[in-house]
Amino acid sequence: MDQFLTFKNFLISQKKEKVKKGLTAVITGGSGRIGSIFTNQLLLNGHHVISLSRDKNKFDKFKKNFPIKFQKKLTWCFVDLSIPDTIEKTIDIIKTKYKKIDILINNGSQNLRGENVQYDKKMINLEFWGGFGGTFLLTEKLLPFLRTSKSGKIINVCSLWGTNASKSSTYLNLDIGPSQMLCANKASLIQYTKQLATRETSNKITVNGLIPGWFPRKGKKENKKYIKSICQNIPANRIGKLKDLISSVDFLTSYQSSYYTGQFIIVDGGYTLW
Repeated sequence: MDQFLTFKNFLISQKKEKVKKGLTAVITGGSGRIGSIFTNQLLLNGHHVISLSRDKNKFDKFKKNFPIKFQKKLTWCFVDLSIPDTIEKTIDIIKTKYKKIDILINNGSQNLRGENVQYDKKMINLEFWGGFGGTFLLTEKLLPFLRTSKSGKIINVCSLWGTNASKSSTYLNLDIGPSQMLCANKASLIQYTKQLATRETSNKITVNGLIPGWFPRKGKKENKKYIKSICQNIPANRIGKLKDLISSVDFLTSYQSSYYTGQFIIVDGGYTLW
């Protein structure tokens, strides 16, 4: 048993740490705001990225920002998480092109906004599949590929609203708070992360979650009252900047996190402390 880590042994362990390159990663919503951070980090680390989304035009615009050498390692497949058949078709495509998947990042989510959504059977079905069901199906179908990796990683992008109830007053009268189904979906994803982590340890797969705090999209005109309302509930007294997520994404996607599983990194400026 280690008594303590000497500085000499620390330096030796750092030198031995090798960055694995040439892995294959699948990400849903890889050209979105938070998804872009994962895609950037994976490409920078020398991996091939398969981005799954509904909008090819958005992906193409995103891809153009990369140098040619990175563009060659970034591909796209159509998936609509709210439509299970599209997931099945994409899995078939991946099967024909790739022998294994090393990293899966579940970042995509399709949910309604507003606390008082009037649900019917169709809306419940679409929002369930878009918010959790599609992610669940995609993950289960890709697990055989991840198991062949012998060091697979699954990262689920979760939400504060999977663990905490939202405050209606924060949203003023904008009615853009999380829907009831969104909160239920995110809670399901958090529990699924834990269950999956315990089940897949024997297959040498780690499963973890990233829980971002307040990272609101910037509209054409910033609503200063809304931003102030958010900041009043955050000890750091500011909303998140996308660069605040880089170090967490780097850790989760790297193999320095090989002993880290079933856990969640919360990047919220202290919001969940209150």
